Amino acid sequence: MSTYAPYRFWTKSDLASHLKEMSVTLGTGKHITQLIDQAIMDPTWNPMAEYDGCTVVQDQFHPCMSCFLHDYLWKMGQGGREADKLFYLLMLIEGTSKAKAKRRWLGVRVAWFTYFKWQHFVKRNVNPYSELFLAALKSLEIPKS
Repeated sequence: MSTYAPYRFWTKSDLASHLKEMSVTLGTGKHITQLIDQAIMDPTWNPMAEYDGCTVVQDQFHPCMSCFLHDYLWKMGQGGREADKLFYLLMLIEGTSKAKAKRRWLGVRVAWFTYFKWQHFVKRNVNPYSELFLAALKSLEIPKS
């Protein structure tokens, strides 16, 4: 865990308020807002200490939904392809260019396969996707025509 804790002077309420306001402003829908609530209230992680913003890159909005939810899902053992897809779709909604979002998506995919996936297996922290997470992902996906 990183010792960098940019939100140490925030409360969970401050963080939730900021992220949910962003969700409403950008029109991500109720499932994303509910997933933010779940992540904030989950007793198995402390976002005030364990979430440190986007890793390696500067997030456009600090803190941003894409990085916050992606970190939460990875730490809860729900990382991988679907979590990375949600990350990508939220970055696009937040206004990240398609090229930059693809580069970041590729970066997290490489990180997943080369390190994090194996760390989660060793720690037995591999969990099925929650129904709320899958509903949130489905709500953002563009229907194939």
